[in-house]
Amino acid sequence: MKNINIAIIGWGFMGRTHTHALRAIPLMYPGVDFKPVLKCVCSRRESACLDAMTAVGFERYTTDWRTLVNDPEIDVVSICTPNDQHEEMAIAFLKAGKHVYIDKPLTTSLESAERIEKAASESASLTQMVMNNRFLPATMRAKQLYEEGKLGEIIGFHARYLHSGSIDEKKPVGWKQLEQGGVILDLLSHALDLVLNICPAPDSVFCATNTLYASRPTKDGGTTESLSEDHAIMTMKLQNGAIGSIEASKIATGANDELSFEVYGKKGAVKFDLMEPGWLWFFDNTVKEAPLGGARGWTRIESMGRFEAPAGTFLPPKNAVGWDRGHIHSYYSFLDCVAHGKTPCPTIKDGAFLQRVLNRAQESAKTGTWQKI
Repeated sequence: MKNINIAIIGWGFMGRTHTHALRAIPLMYPGVDFKPVLKCVCSRRESACLDAMTAVGFERYTTDWRTLVNDPEIDVVSICTPNDQHEEMAIAFLKAGKHVYIDKPLTTSLESAERIEKAASESASLTQMVMNNRFLPATMRAKQLYEEGKLGEIIGFHARYLHSGSIDEKKPVGWKQLEQGGVILDLLSHALDLVLNICPAPDSVFCATNTLYASRPTKDGGTTESLSEDHAIMTMKLQNGAIGSIEASKIATGANDELSFEVYGKKGAVKFDLMEPGWLWFFDNTVKEAPLGGARGWTRIESMGRFEAPAGTFLPPKNAVGWDRGHIHSYYSFLDCVAHGKTPCPTIKDGAFLQRVLNRAQESAKTGTWQKI
């Protein structure tokens, strides 16, 4: 049994999510030949580190991530910090030969992403971007149908990621609503990634954005006007001429965590909605029309928890899957690559390309022009 020692950097929502995924792997992947070890948790707040050790069982903690860079006991680092801290950390760990599992988006700017990409290309370390929505059975089945040729040439697509958390103008802002955040980096990145996972050849984008309020309150009792966009709609053209739309909003009244996509091809189409994560809709356009309908129509594929082995036994494959299951399978897939010397996907290189498209969307929103990718 190979132990893989892991350090979690950042003990906010995503640090807890990564840790939950790691703790679940031994239960949900019986028979694997590696064991994730919660070696160290890192937070600037010592109280948070102590809470994490008590609640979860990390072996030790640090309040300074730099002490981990050359720590011989650490094999993998999870970077779960705010976006503007990613670059310094990622480059330092890559140069030190640590394997890097990094939350999306890669960073705050294209130039920063390219510097991280360069460091990754010069390192022997394995890397993976946390695009967890790729790792549900339904979304993996959609990718599989495309690779099997069941969709044919892509002729259109739509994706949306809708929240409602920024409607209240009296609610103090967090860092994701300030200039280093915004729905393009935060939400549109997920919707775009699911489209690029099936439609991998974008050509150009046009994007429009809206910031709902001119100012918002801060947590210290003040106000700020340094706000990012609350709503973005992007039109994207593929290299084959197909066009589609990708929308992200935190001011979608009534929305919860509503991520969906549709991809249309000449031979077939797929649809997915994260609010019903166990199901993928597939339309086979090669089935001919017939009196009374024949067999033509949308098929609701029951993907549920039907992961490939060694997953899919606990929990049983017929059970409904939840939002966290994508995170669990994403981390399992990365550690499986670390344990066996395989190439993960998506890598930091893929994350840098995603950042390039997001950057073009930001530039389009500023200039009101189409931006070439």
